[in-house]
Amino acid sequence: MAYRYDLHKWEAAKAYAFGDVVRANPNRGNTLAFKCIGPGTTDTLDTYSEFEYDEPAFPFKITQTLVDGTCTWEAFEPLAEELLRLAPTAVIDLYEIVLTTAVNGTDAIIRYHPGKNGLTEEIKFDGNSYPAVPVEIDGFEFASNGTLPRPRLKVANVNNAITALILLYNPLAAKVQRIRTFAKFIDTVNFNQQVPFAPEEDIEDFLVTENNDPLIAQTFNDTSDPNAKMVETWYIDRVSAENPQFVEFELAPKIDLVNVGLPRRTIEEFCPWKYRGERCGYKGRSCFTVNDSTLSDSEKVIVNGVVINDICGKRVSSCQARFGRADTLPFGGFYGARLQA
Repeated sequence: MAYRYDLHKWEAAKAYAFGDVVRANPNRGNTLAFKCIGPGTTDTLDTYSEFEYDEPAFPFKITQTLVDGTCTWEAFEPLAEELLRLAPTAVIDLYEIVLTTAVNGTDAIIRYHPGKNGLTEEIKFDGNSYPAVPVEIDGFEFASNGTLPRPRLKVANVNNAITALILLYNPLAAKVQRIRTFAKFIDTVNFNQQVPFAPEEDIEDFLVTENNDPLIAQTFNDTSDPNAKMVETWYIDRVSAENPQFVEFELAPKIDLVNVGLPRRTIEEFCPWKYRGERCGYKGRSCFTVNDSTLSDSEKVIVNGVVINDICGKRVSSCQARFGRADTLPFGGFYGARLQA
């Protein structure tokens, strides 16, 4: 079963029955669906007015529950339902190579599919086109000894086209996304085709059985769902082979890239950002002591137009004093490094 967002959008103050399904706003990046396991009525919009996208904060983990008014929602993965079917539809692999000016010298997204499962035509998914390209990619298997996989992406080098491309643009560190879904979830437009081998003048006769029973020609996909997907992210680490026949790139997870040390920032409990700087982002007129107490105008010590005793304590509580208890704070430390007040 597919649960498209436009057909299963959450609504406020609405009565839901057991088994009803809703989806979170796709802009949140939540690919799970949520089944009603406790019938009732959802909360009002006023309840979620300060929430992102004016809807409940749906969980990101399977089987987690959420109480919404008198409703109870349970998270589940629609892809898992299809995978566990006795005869699931074909698995579709789609790939995106993301190039950026800062790293690769150009801004571009290259989309393609490798033509598996007998699919040699262009595939559309989530409104994007993925043409069939002569590409081989393998090595995604994880080993039991903990070694991270390093997949290999082999691209046909017809007329030295790929060689010329990598001379123009640096492919190293380009992001490669592997998108996996099922055929039933790809866009409706992929199925908008005429009935094959049917003469136009005899179409009515063509759509009947030998017993003159009418047939229904379904030329669309009513189970398309752009949120039903699994996304893996890799990065091009090096060019492992290059010849007139093909160019092979070796991929790696971000943690395993050459010359990249992790963590890029020291794990510490205090925020490293410069107070009132670009990453901090605080521009308020209120000033505070290092212990997060508000400074009155008489307590402010001003030198050259700067309140020199306006000091940030670099704690989560310091962020909360300045920004309030918002869902997202510009705190640059690590919440789990140490318990804080």
